[in-house]
Amino acid sequence: MNPDMKLPKSISLLLFSGACLTTAIVTEAGPRFAGGDLTFLGTASATDSNRVSPNANAGGDTYFTFTPAIQYFRESNRMNLNANLSFPMRRYDETDALDSDSIDFNLNGEIPFGASPKLSGTWGVTFFDGIRQNYFTNNNLNSEHLHLNAYADYIIKNRLSFRTRAMYSDRSSTGVDSAFTNANTTTVFAAGLHARELIRGRIGLYAEYQIRDRETDRGAINQNVDASESGLNFGITGQVLPERLFPKLEADLSFGFTSSSAGDRFNSGANSGSRERLTLDGRLAYPASTKTNVTLTYRRNLNVTDDDRTVESSEIDFGADYTPNQKLQFATALGLRSNEFIYDQDGREDDIVTFTFDTRYTIRTNWFANLNFDHRMSDSNEAISDYDTTRVTLSTTIAY
Repeated sequence: MNPDMKLPKSISLLLFSGACLTTAIVTEAGPRFAGGDLTFLGTASATDSNRVSPNANAGGDTYFTFTPAIQYFRESNRMNLNANLSFPMRRYDETDALDSDSIDFNLNGEIPFGASPKLSGTWGVTFFDGIRQNYFTNNNLNSEHLHLNAYADYIIKNRLSFRTRAMYSDRSSTGVDSAFTNANTTTVFAAGLHARELIRGRIGLYAEYQIRDRETDRGAINQNVDASESGLNFGITGQVLPERLFPKLEADLSFGFTSSSAGDRFNSGANSGSRERLTLDGRLAYPASTKTNVTLTYRRNLNVTDDDRTVESSEIDFGADYTPNQKLQFATALGLRSNEFIYDQDGREDDIVTFTFDTRYTIRTNWFANLNFDHRMSDSNEAISDYDTTRVTLSTTIAY
């Protein structure tokens, strides 16, 4: 080989990934750190996609990703901690503009129910810096995103508790496929009461008041594009279906009445976007057998996109996983989406069907292989949003 000849970037990344993974196979289990388990991982994957961007004009390509990562897990009577730091390095075979080196970090904590006489809750921090696909904007975005959340439940008396939750999101984005710059912050605060096991000793009820504010800090599309909403949510938890037919069912179903005031690039007048809305949010989880679990989730809410458009979104997802033995796992999900861009001049409406299928095989105790199939069908009255896309990914992960 000519010493001055350079290998293609995708081949170089695969060789580097292979060297790291081969070294990892012979390494012993990860060390203990600060009372918890520290794990080092390396994942190499190859993906073939018929669209590299979420729009009808995009072509296909193959890309390769190597992701070194560090995971930390600590379990105790007072608090559980789970952290993950990864550095995905992605290289496209032809589409150089989408090559990226990203940072992805998340830290989650939990105060288990019963660890404190009266208090339980969760909290989390996530940070991402890199390129991501955004279906609302039909664009690949170079984004930096910080997300904080917390939830607490404090027992007032017997089965009655006070619950509160908060969220803060700070996100900035620039378009990769088409030029725009945008930054926004979102805050959410909710508080209310939760009556546990109120009906037949197995069904709980709760009510809460929620306030959500979203502000655009910077934007080439429009300045000061904001949205706010407030309203009451009512929910039901526990064994909501007959126990003899659905034992161990977990449910959290809620609905709410919300007053929204939203502005976007087509509607920036004060209160010109005010409306009353019904919000829905829920999850059902059921262990159908010792090897099979099924879930059903739904959501209806308001979104403000990265390019300052207001969307009424409805989502329904059905998921199932099956583990026939200790080495093999299957998981599949079917999703239905409906997006109405409520202030758009062209009245954009999207009806979307998604389907995913994932297989995981354990080669050794610390070596895994995955095959993933992902299909998305978007039916829209806006031409650029009317398309189908399919991705197939083969990956292998070493943990040590």
